[in-house]
Amino acid sequence: MQGRRRRDEPFNPFAPNASQKAKERREKSQKNKPKSSQQVRPPQQDLEAKRRAALQELNARREAEAAKLASIEKPTPKATTVSEEPKPVQRVQKEPEPPKSETRAERIAKLKEKSEATAQFAKDAKSAKEDLVVETEIQSSQIVVESDLEAQSEAIEATPEISQQPKKAGEQKENSNVFKTIKTEIKSKDKRGKKRRSADKKGGGRQPQSKKLDRRKMLEYKYAAKDLLDNEMIKEEHRSNILGQIWAKGERISAEAAVEFINQKENELIIPSDVASELKTLVKRYTTRR
Repeated sequence: MQGRRRRDEPFNPFAPNASQKAKERREKSQKNKPKSSQQVRPPQQDLEAKRRAALQELNARREAEAAKLASIEKPTPKATTVSEEPKPVQRVQKEPEPPKSETRAERIAKLKEKSEATAQFAKDAKSAKEDLVVETEIQSSQIVVESDLEAQSEAIEATPEISQQPKKAGEQKENSNVFKTIKTEIKSKDKRGKKRRSADKKGGGRQPQSKKLDRRKMLEYKYAAKDLLDNEMIKEEHRSNILGQIWAKGERISAEAAVEFINQKENELIIPSDVASELKTLVKRYTTRR
């Protein structure tokens, strides 16, 4: 049987009906609390009261400052002295008299005088411009006449003097036909170009064709050469070098260079003779002219 919980035993929140027991304890504690006689004021009323107090204090401060300023501003009675300083005389500026109003007839008369003056000025300017144009035309005509006279005199001086000596009969016959036409034969250029030879059609700058290994057959060559080099007589350290050197020399230099390389390795006893002959036939098979 579960006994009653002791007072010093703490509350177990994981016990059965723990929430109900906690609720009952709260209700009991609230009933046992004595009700306070003073009612709790809401926070808004406290704020309103504080605001009013602050305003009253501010008004009191302002009134005290105003009283101090009034006491300072009050003028102190000065002792009247016998000799008073003369006051400076203020000059009164005279107001400008308003302009007299002109009548309509006077305004019209003034405007007529102005228009007549402008018309006269325009006439004078026009006449002066016409005189200037006439003077410039006369000067230009004089300059043209002088230049023509100078040109004629220069032409007369430049003409060669005619010799008055009698010419021979043969010379007179030669120079008699002045209007003789001289025909010059113009050779027609041959527009047809030189015949191009078959070698010239390929363009300049190209190297002559030679027998080299076909680049398109590179993979086929590798597989075939690997099978041939997979021999006990050939050391493994030489296989990859021989495979690459044969292709490089045959593809870049010529097929003959690849065959020479195979013969060299055969003489050095790195490749046996049967493998060397098969490699030569392989090179010939993949050789092309390019």
